[in-house]
Amino acid sequence: MLVKERKEMLRKMCRDLLLAKAGSEEFRLAGKRAQEHLLSVLPPRRDMTLAIYNAVRGEVGTERIREASLAAGTVVYYPCVIGPGEIAFFPYHEGDPWVEGAYGIPEPVRLSGFPPKQDGFDFILVPGLAFDRAGRRLGKGLGYYDRFLGRMSGSTLFIGFAYSEQIVDEVPVDEWDARMHMIVTEEEMIRCR
Repeated sequence: MLVKERKEMLRKMCRDLLLAKAGSEEFRLAGKRAQEHLLSVLPPRRDMTLAIYNAVRGEVGTERIREASLAAGTVVYYPCVIGPGEIAFFPYHEGDPWVEGAYGIPEPVRLSGFPPKQDGFDFILVPGLAFDRAGRRLGKGLGYYDRFLGRMSGSTLFIGFAYSEQIVDEVPVDEWDARMHMIVTEEEMIRCR
């Protein structure tokens, strides 16, 4: 079976699982634990710069991470779709308004004089449908994160952020698929490379 076919089968299985559990008390509590786990592993500091995401249905939320990071003086960036298949990360400050971006996902307002950050993050929190212990990630199939991460220098940590149920034995990948350095769930931190 081709990689593309294997990816589509795994995507369907993971989407179905996540959508079936999305909104449940079990996933709400697991999401809170995952955020607290990440904050205990990588506590925010004033000298840090990080990129996180606004969660969509079925993804682990990031609200607590944003709150703790901003309170610590960490500079926080969020992805904005800037063109077909392309994202860039723009700063968010406490109290800034959100605008509806592509796919209905809230994005920070892009202010003139604040260009997107292309590199130099301490870490990027990366959502996905599935991850494996080797750091392979299955996204939604549009390649936004893979393209962005593929252009980064080697100093930024790529952290997959997921529910433990999203960890699978093997994620099929293509050569352009970015690998995570670490995966954090509500139950564990997995060092991948």
